[in-house]
Amino acid sequence: MDKEIGIKEVARLAGVSIGTVDRVIHNRSGVSPNTFDRVTKIISETGYKKNNVASRLKLAKSSTLNIAVLLPNEAYQESHYWHLPLQGVEKAIEELQGMGITYELFTFYMGNEDSFESAANEIFKNDFDALLTVPFFYDACHKITTEKNQHNIPIVFLDTKQELSHCYFIYQNSYKSGAVAGRLLHQVIGKKGNYVIVSLTNTNIREKNMVEREAGFRAFMQEHTKVAEERIFSIQNSSNNLSAVKTAFEQIANSEPLGIFVTNSRAYLLTEILKRSKHLNTTMIGFDLNANNLALLNENKIQYVLNQKPDFQAYNAIKGIFKLLTEGNSSSLSTDIPVEILIKENLM
Repeated sequence: MDKEIGIKEVARLAGVSIGTVDRVIHNRSGVSPNTFDRVTKIISETGYKKNNVASRLKLAKSSTLNIAVLLPNEAYQESHYWHLPLQGVEKAIEELQGMGITYELFTFYMGNEDSFESAANEIFKNDFDALLTVPFFYDACHKITTEKNQHNIPIVFLDTKQELSHCYFIYQNSYKSGAVAGRLLHQVIGKKGNYVIVSLTNTNIREKNMVEREAGFRAFMQEHTKVAEERIFSIQNSSNNLSAVKTAFEQIANSEPLGIFVTNSRAYLLTEILKRSKHLNTTMIGFDLNANNLALLNENKIQYVLNQKPDFQAYNAIKGIFKLLTEGNSSSLSTDIPVEILIKENLM
């Protein structure tokens, strides 16, 4: 061939996915001998070279790479957690300006698997080069990574890892982050205080990462502390029914120090409840620097925030997708984000 090509064209000519070409290039397992031979033959015939910067730039400038981004509809709300990954997407797209990469945002309703699957089906009807989304609904995500994805486009998931094949994950280990929360709270509260794990949901169904965070918290307390199991409480409720949450707090003895671990980004919803309760000596840990949590961290009404860097996750995902589509290198698309501990004094 006279022109330099990228991994996308190699995949098309070989009749396989970009991920399969990537596995062949990097000599990874999971490719049949016949497929391996077919891909290597195409690579030889086309003169494709991985990590060829000139080829990457030429491809990016001569054809547009279209990325579908599928997030909860709260991504439109600037004060909401899901606006943060959208900011990361936009930052990466801006930095790649002039390189021929664009994105289109699709949304679904939190807790509604049908709306997620409907949006995914709409994406697959169009000619997108990759999909960036979240793995909230296992059955629907299994469908889109197997039977629905007839074009074999790369799929990258943020936030949580599921047991899904033929895809990539950029996420934070939820079990480990729960253990981090356990260690932090125990250092403050000790064995004579009470502990409350709070999961506030849009529905009454907890997401996988909330369940794993509580499991990590409890495992740490059991294995590394002398805190009695009856001193660890769990409150699971819809964030639309805070009166029930208030009642649950009132049933916990208020004479001892209280450590509160909120397993998602809604820690800010508890501050008014605590203000009206008799629990004066409290320490709270929440997740993520949305605008509300940030303000309360600055006011010391939330003492710790565990940050999983959703904007950084999405930023890396877009950069990684670009690298995969143009160089065939997926090395940055399987990343476990370290737990970042934020307090008032180390905020930027």
